[in-house]
Amino acid sequence: MDSGALLFKQSSIRPGQQKQETLTARGIAQAMQAMNCRAVGIAPRDLAGGIDLLKEIQDKQNLNWLSMNLVDPKTQQPIFIPSMHVVVDGTGITILGLTDNQADRGKDANYSILPWQEVLPEAIARTAGSTDMVILLSNYPEKINNEIAGTIDGIDLILQSGHSTSNKPPNKIKNTLLAQTGARGKYLGLMHVNWTENGQWGENISDRIRAEQNRLDRINWQIGRMEKRSRDKNLENDKRYKQLTMEKDLANKKIAALQKAKEQATGEPCSFTNQFIGLKSSMPEDREIQAIIDQTTLEVNRLNRKRVHTSARQQNSVLSTLAGWQQCRQCHPKQVSFWQTTDHAGAWQTLKQDNQQFNEDCLLCHVTLPYYDADRVRAENLLLQLPASLNTVGCEACHGPAAAHSKDPEVAQTILPNEKTCLQCHTPDHDDNFVFSDKLGKIRCPRG
Repeated sequence: MDSGALLFKQSSIRPGQQKQETLTARGIAQAMQAMNCRAVGIAPRDLAGGIDLLKEIQDKQNLNWLSMNLVDPKTQQPIFIPSMHVVVDGTGITILGLTDNQADRGKDANYSILPWQEVLPEAIARTAGSTDMVILLSNYPEKINNEIAGTIDGIDLILQSGHSTSNKPPNKIKNTLLAQTGARGKYLGLMHVNWTENGQWGENISDRIRAEQNRLDRINWQIGRMEKRSRDKNLENDKRYKQLTMEKDLANKKIAALQKAKEQATGEPCSFTNQFIGLKSSMPEDREIQAIIDQTTLEVNRLNRKRVHTSARQQNSVLSTLAGWQQCRQCHPKQVSFWQTTDHAGAWQTLKQDNQQFNEDCLLCHVTLPYYDADRVRAENLLLQLPASLNTVGCEACHGPAAAHSKDPEVAQTILPNEKTCLQCHTPDHDDNFVFSDKLGKIRCPRG
């Protein structure tokens, strides 16, 4: 299951990026279906491509989009199914979807998003007596999800997404457990749930008894070993022996208290274990998912290749602030010769080898640009106007635009790169083993 915010990075698509973003969204949906995702909530980000795109994906990929408050503005009826019911190992589970209504939906009149207060209480009331467990997929902010958990009874688990980039350990409010993994597929959350007839989250007393009994067994083994080795020795004054016998008495008392609590309890409470799995780039890829990614990036590259060929290259004053590494070589031949041995020099070539040299998402970090501002670069269409001399991570990618410096080196100084400069591209998504001091040693130009 996933609570949404999957398909797009923002709740609106940048001008000129509609086709590329839509191709990527379809690829993501295909991968989710391949991973046997049973239910997906709808976040404002998922609506960036419009309602029709979601319907198309639902029909083609057989994904179950869930939202009880994403409605037709005329009929006020849900556009997608509000909930679904599944049975897992004999346990009936109802899954509900809730869309954050705080985002601006712009000029799109194809849908309305109702406040959760108008739809959720009634939806929960309908589940009473008809299901064993209720899971809510919500992309509201954590503060509102906490309010939901504190005011509405009958929700057993809230899976939240869309507003935070970090993992959050499960947190219980009343009898609702809230869980969240980091955004954009960097982590998977794996939760094992022991759901009982009790229907209340609590400590698993049986597990605690077993753990305490294992501890007692270890203590008895150590006592027995000491007694065996010291048959002729008085152990009453041995500090270690006295400590172990004291721990044995405490363990026996604790087990007796837990057993009494278990007898008095009305059934074993529900329990869970949770772990986060970081999806690092160094991990082996799933072949089926990798094939989907490769096909999607290939289609994006083909699309942008056509855009480059059909777009008239214009003179751009911003690009004229760049000199190009060939100009740098005139005064710094030793440094440029060294640079040509580094991975930076072959950055664009690696894209070409993978047939991704027209994928704008990749190009940003494989070419030389006048500034590190992805939104500004795209808004000014710079990636479609770059001359061949800038198709690499050249000197100015680290030292800043140098056209003025090449004309008057004493007056117009270049900058010295720092760790922040590198982190513009060497993000955890692209380089999960980045250590500034190590990488700097590999690419730092020689003096002189």
